[in-house]
Order: sequence, then C-alpha cells, then structure tokens
Amino acid sequence: MRFSLSSFQRKLESSFFSSCFLQKNKSWIPAFAGTTSRAFVVFVAILLVPLAHGENTKTVEIGTLAGASYRIDVPPDWNHRVVVFFHGTSETPVIFRADEALSPMFAPLLQRKYAVIQSGYSAGGWAIEEAAKETEQLRQHFVAQHGEAAQFLVMGMSMGGTLTALTIETQPQIYAGALSLCGAIEPSDRLMQREFALAAAFDFYFPGVLPPLVPVPADYVADKTVTHKIAGALATKPTARAALLRWYGTADAKSLPDVIADTLSDFRDAQQRAHGNPLGNADLIYVNSGDDAALNDGVRRYRADPKASAWLARWYTPSGKLTRPMLAVHDVGDPLVPAASVFEYALSAQRAGYGDNFVQQYVNREGHCVFKPAEIARAFDQLVDWVDNGKRPASGKLP
Repeated sequence: MRFSLSSFQRKLESSFFSSCFLQKNKSWIPAFAGTTSRAFVVFVAILLVPLAHGENTKTVEIGTLAGASYRIDVPPDWNHRVVVFFHGTSETPVIFRADEALSPMFAPLLQRKYAVIQSGYSAGGWAIEEAAKETEQLRQHFVAQHGEAAQFLVMGMSMGGTLTALTIETQPQIYAGALSLCGAIEPSDRLMQREFALAAAFDFYFPGVLPPLVPVPADYVADKTVTHKIAGALATKPTARAALLRWYGTADAKSLPDVIADTLSDFRDAQQRAHGNPLGNADLIYVNSGDDAALNDGVRRYRADPKASAWLARWYTPSGKLTRPMLAVHDVGDPLVPAASVFEYALSAQRAGYGDNFVQQYVNREGHCVFKPAEIARAFDQLVDWVDNGKRPASGKLP
C-alpha cells in the first residue's frame, strides 16, 4: 500500500515525494479552457509552464476523462517517450488543478525529455480496478492527442507500485519497463492481513480504544484525535507496546499510533468494496512478541468472508509473469509497506521463471516513500539503461 493519504502519510511523504502533494505556482499562464465530448473529456486546460528561469515552456494538460481528473506534462523537446505514473491511495479522488505545481519528483523525468501522464482516479481508497482502467484510457487519450509514443514506461508509489506491477505483468506489449517506489507489490491480502492482525493485537492489550474492526464504522476517520487516543493508551502500558512493536517489526514507538489508526481506514474501505470482511486472524499464531502465550490465548479471532477475501485476492495477487524489466526501490525503515515484503514479489517472479527481470534496491531511511528527487533520478536512469541497453542493475543499496 499505502492505502490512504492520511495525516500520517503527509508527515512521512514530504511534498516532493508524491504527486498528490502539489505546490502552488503562480507563474502558470492559462492558454485555453473549454469543453469537449462529455463521454470522455469534460474539461481541458492547456497551460504553458516554465521549466526553469530562462528555459522554454512545457505543455500541461489538465482535464477530466471518464470521471477521473488527469494531468499530462510534455517537455518542449519531448523525446517521444512517456512515463505513465500511478499515485498512492487517497481518501477521495485526486483532483489536479491549474494553480498547483507538479511535484518536484517529476523534474528529473522532464529534464530527460520524457512526458509524464497521471490519472487522479475516479474513486478513493484501494481503487486498483478504477485506476488500472482509467489510466489506460488516459494513455489512449494521450496517443490520440500527441501521436504514438516511441516507448512507454510505468512508474508508481505505494499503492501505485501495486498498479505498476499489475500493469507491467498484464501489458508487456505496451510497456517496456517499470519502476516501483515503496510499492505494495506483495499480495494485497497478505499485506492487509498483517495490519489486521496488528489491530486485533492492539485491541487485546487496549480494549475499547478502537472502534469495531468488523465492520469498521462507515464514518471512521484516522484523524489526530484517534491517533492521540491510541498514543495515550500505548504510553500507559510500555510492556504491551513493546510486544506490539516486536511482533510487527517495522515501526517504532513514534510511528506505531499512526500506523494503527491508518489501518482501520484500509479495513473500512476494503470491507465496503468487498461487500463483506476480507480480513481475519483466526488461524494466525502470533510469535516473537515476547508475550506470545498471553497474546494468542487472549486475542479476539476473526474469520474472513470467502467472497470478500476472493475480491481482495483479485485486487491484487501478482502472477510473477514479469517479461519486462522492473526495478523496485524501498525505504528500509518503511513502517507502512515493510521493505521485507517486496521479497515476496521476487519469489513470485522466480517461481514463474522471470526472476532475472526483477531487481530490488533500497535506501537507508525511515519513513514511507521518503525518496529525494535525485534518488528517483538515479533509479530511473538505471531502469532506462536496463531497458535500452540490457544493463541489469545490481541488487542492494541504491547507487
């Protein structure tokens, strides 16, 4: 994941790490605004945006396509190659606006003469199905407006990494390579089940602090009030807090309250989309908590609804059929999408006979998706060299 652009993510992902954190740029000059066919584009604004002082302008198109906001950035000296970007989840659909600047994370791509296109999706939450469909519609719209590109690459962050893996596996005839950044590319049910088990364990140690886990109330919001309530409870029982941290393994005392609060938004969304509860801990044995006997004896057990769990597995479980190069980069100290979870995808590709097409690299940093633009640039350059020249990057630390 991550499943929601909550206040926690906004603290962890600073404004230049995600396309959803857009900064104001008063220098944009609107050049055209109008309406076209309601069935597809209902609003289009073409802007001329300075790349930097003294440089030529790029073309920016902001509009709505099949109910989803989108943004297209084309540099003036476009090399006829395109990066299709998938953003992470948001409680509500992302809306691109003319008075909000493009995230600095994309500057290296534009400087390398690549166009960048991104959909805001028509739905919030775990919108894998909508995002995949609407981004393909946007790609086709781009081709209709700008002509067939010489190459398409796919790139995404957090849940966008899920979509990156799904896209490169299912559309290798279109995409030449993929870059996943802090991507949730292990099976979605495994990632959510781990979080659900954490919430159930917290509920054992601190009963009454959280709302019901099944179903999570429809009006639940992971706001500061909820986070402070969880943090206050954790502070009252240091031994229980230590047990949760040992079991979960990828958070610290500071981030744990936000992780727990945010996961309930994920459960709520998944339960609503799946029309049932896709999550459970009925057959899980908790180990390595330092308090395993008490935890296993006392934790409340939940069993997933079969049809709901099948929906979650559908969106998504990787096939590992990776016929094109994919580079994944992760923060070692990611408390939301554990870095170790990416190895599950490596095994999937290996089992399918495509292990040579996957490389995982890392940066030594705490937080979710906390990459610097220069790091994204280095990762992107490695992918391009791999795709164009066959030079497979080395696994390990990001060079």
